Amino acid sequence: MQFDGLNWESIEQQILNFGKKPPFDFVVIDDFFKKEFAKKLSTEFPAYDSEAWHGYNNPIEVKKVCNNWNLFPPNTYSTFSYFNSEEWLSYLSLKLTDGKKLYSDSGLNGGGWHTHKRGGKLNTHLDYSLHPKLGLQRKLNIIIYMNPNWKKEWGGALGLWGNESADKPGELVTSVWNKFNRAVIFDTTQNSWHGLPEPLV
Repeated sequence: MQFDGLNWESIEQQILNFGKKPPFDFVVIDDFFKKEFAKKLSTEFPAYDSEAWHGYNNPIEVKKVCNNWNLFPPNTYSTFSYFNSEEWLSYLSLKLTDGKKLYSDSGLNGGGWHTHKRGGKLNTHLDYSLHPKLGLQRKLNIIIYMNPNWKKEWGGALGLWGNESADKPGELVTSVWNKFNRAVIFDTTQNSWHGLPEPLV
């Protein structure tokens, strides 16, 4: 049974755009969750000063994250559970990888909740190629924006850079605004340089 919180009609229409624009294979899916479910998920995010978060503050990144399953409220827990399910992985495999088998990362290594405040950033980077615990190739990333009150003037758009080299990014090719209930899925195996290096204002 498909997960009821997802807006399957929207996903089915937009996922067909995967790989149709440079700089590497990606797709932007708006209205990813059903409207009411998206609102519920947004209310489950902890406050920025909550003890749930683990903070990073260094020249490369200024952000907070949480991947502790025990701290996820019911709707968030069920969503991450579905994203680790065979059903969802099979769907992505069929739509995005020509049927190549995908495996879940139930440990949410680098996943889970992420949040930024004013001054937050994440330098342009490549994600790790091999999972540090599973030893499997990292193939797909999904980022879903869950702040319904975000304003464009604050910044925070996801930048995607040219991928001529694994040593350094090329030119900035496109920026994806972090619109509420928008998902970005991209292939991480194509020198997929991404980030938000400009601090939020």
